[in-house]
Amino acid sequence: MSKREKILKGKWLWLILVVVISLFLGSAIVLAKEATTITLWGWPAADAAFESFLKDFYAKYPDIKMDIKMMPFADVHNKLLTSLAAKAGAPDISMIEINHIDKFVARGGLVNLLDLPFNAGKYREDFVPYKWRQATDPEGRVVALPWDIGPATLFYRRDLFAKAGLPSDPDQLSKVLKTWDDYLEMGKKLTVPGKQWMMNHGQDIFYIYFAHKDFYDEKYNVAVNFPKAVRILEISLKARTMGIDAKVGTWTPEWQAMYKKDALATQISGCWFGGFLKTWIAPEQAGKWAQIPIPEDPGQNWGGSFLSIPEQTKKKADAWKFVEYSMATAEPQNKMYAAVDYLPAYMPAWEDPMYQESDPYFGGQKVRLLHIWVAKNTPIPMTTPMDSLAESILMGHVAQCIDRALDPKKALDDAAAEITKRTRRDMEKIRERLGIK
Repeated sequence: MSKREKILKGKWLWLILVVVISLFLGSAIVLAKEATTITLWGWPAADAAFESFLKDFYAKYPDIKMDIKMMPFADVHNKLLTSLAAKAGAPDISMIEINHIDKFVARGGLVNLLDLPFNAGKYREDFVPYKWRQATDPEGRVVALPWDIGPATLFYRRDLFAKAGLPSDPDQLSKVLKTWDDYLEMGKKLTVPGKQWMMNHGQDIFYIYFAHKDFYDEKYNVAVNFPKAVRILEISLKARTMGIDAKVGTWTPEWQAMYKKDALATQISGCWFGGFLKTWIAPEQAGKWAQIPIPEDPGQNWGGSFLSIPEQTKKKADAWKFVEYSMATAEPQNKMYAAVDYLPAYMPAWEDPMYQESDPYFGGQKVRLLHIWVAKNTPIPMTTPMDSLAESILMGHVAQCIDRALDPKKALDDAAAEITKRTRRDMEKIRERLGIK
């Protein structure tokens, strides 16, 4: 090869190298420009839940970055309602809790996830039926994808039951604590006046039957004063008159302090309460707690949440990638469950071997199997866009009944009358839209 040819070849090699480098740098710049930031609003401990799988999500979608903003529970819903009303300022994705979902189902402003490009209808059979229904409006629009459910159980202190001469093993206890009358009788042995109580407030017994559900029948008539409801309110009132409840509201500082004093023998709640016990209520009490089904009517749900996409976002397709991956994929669902005890509403996740594992905090009990059993035996509830208001009215009358020793039947009749009066217009609108007479 001549000297001239060598020089020309060298120039061509340099030119090719420059072109390759330029293309590489250009591609990097394009990729950087195409990276999309998705903003999500939620409340703790969702941050810990998302953190458990974010690396996996980024590996699958490297062009998406999540900006997860945690704020107080009430602020999430208030800010979302305000931004939807103003048609500006909403995030790309927002969490919504079960006690607020009806407001957003009725108000509008969230995308219908059955539409393209979401096509969430393909997942309908994969989600717990009652959870799917709660995110569905009367016309069939699905405005949020279910995240977790709250199969309700009776949490109890093994050591306090044993000290009172009662069965402390969950299998043995569930055989003798089958009814609310059984619960009241055991409450006598587990209550030490001024020091220890069976429960914090009697209204929790009643609430578990109406935990954001079943305030109306299928024809949208108020249905809170039927015989079974009256009987359950009588049980709640009896817990007060027997002195086995502490007259302390759930979530209050006084209630939280009772755990540190070993002053509560039981707590009625959703399965997510286990995560609260482990992390901030009583982490030092590992091994002392266990769970059994709710007495008498074990198919109950308390709590749960959803992810939604506001219509105003311009990043709907990328927002859906996160919602779909996190809510309708087994691996991230189970990582979140392991991190914060949020039981997936996505049923394929239950097939993982982790559900067979024992939980050290609950004395080696296989509580996840209990939660799945409760979920499978929970009837599909009746939910409506009026449920938040109906629940507030109903529980106001229930609290007065217990605190003032009022007649349970009259209290529920009064509650039904007030709910009917204050939601009549909405009931009539829904009946008209659905052709119900």
